[in-house]
Amino acid sequence: MAKIAAMLPAFNEEKHIGGVLAELKQYVSPIIVVDDGSTDRTKEIAEAHGAIVLSRGYNMGYGQTVKDGLSWALENGFDAVITLDADGQHLPSEADRLIRKFETEGQHLIIGARDYKKIPLRRRIPNALGKLMLRIAIGHSLPDNQSGYRLLDKELIPLVLNSKEKGFNFAVDTIILCLANDWEIGWVPISTIYLDEQSHQNTWYQITGFTRMCIYAHRLLKKTKRDSENQG
Repeated sequence: MAKIAAMLPAFNEEKHIGGVLAELKQYVSPIIVVDDGSTDRTKEIAEAHGAIVLSRGYNMGYGQTVKDGLSWALENGFDAVITLDADGQHLPSEADRLIRKFETEGQHLIIGARDYKKIPLRRRIPNALGKLMLRIAIGHSLPDNQSGYRLLDKELIPLVLNSKEKGFNFAVDTIILCLANDWEIGWVPISTIYLDEQSHQNTWYQITGFTRMCIYAHRLLKKTKRDSENQG
C-alpha cells in the first residue's frame, strides 16, 4: 500500500483543529500540521493530538505553508500527501475517498469537489466567477478549482515546490502544473460545509491575484500546446 500522510496548514485554528485531528487520525497517519505563525493555542493542541507540528513562528500565507508540509513529506519518503483545512470545512472521514481513488487509478492530483449549489451565496458568487474565468483561460471547465481537500503524489510535489505562489492561488497553480504536463486530474465528491470560519483572503487579492493566475494559465497552456505541436 502507498505511504500516505495527511497535512493541515493552520493559522489560529484552536477552535476547530482538535476535533479535526481526533477524527482524522482514525483514517490517515501520520498527520502533519504546519503552523503558519498562529498566535493562539493551535500548535499546543496539535501536539497534544500527536500530530507532527512544523512551526516557523511567523505568517507566510497558505501557499508557502502547504509547500513546507509537502517538502517535509517528500524528504521523509511519502508516496502522496492529503491536504485538508484545519477549520472543520472538510470531513476527515472523506480522506478515504481520495486514498481509494489514488490506489486504484493513480492520478498525480486528486481533488475533492464540492457542490457549488450548497456554498453560501457570499462565497458562491466569487467562487463561480473564478470558475468561469479559469474555464475561459484554459478552454474547459473544472468541477472545483479552489478546494483545499486534495491528494498530491511524489511526482507532482517537486513541481509544486517550485511554484512562486505563496497565497491561496497556489491551489490553482497546482492544477495548472498538472494540465501543462498533460496529467489527468482525479475528482471525488466531498461534502460542502461552511461553519463560522473566517476567510483569510482579501477582496483585492482575490480579484487581482486570480486574474493574473488566469492570464498565466492561458499563456502557459498555449505555449505547451505549441511546443507539443512543433515536436510532433
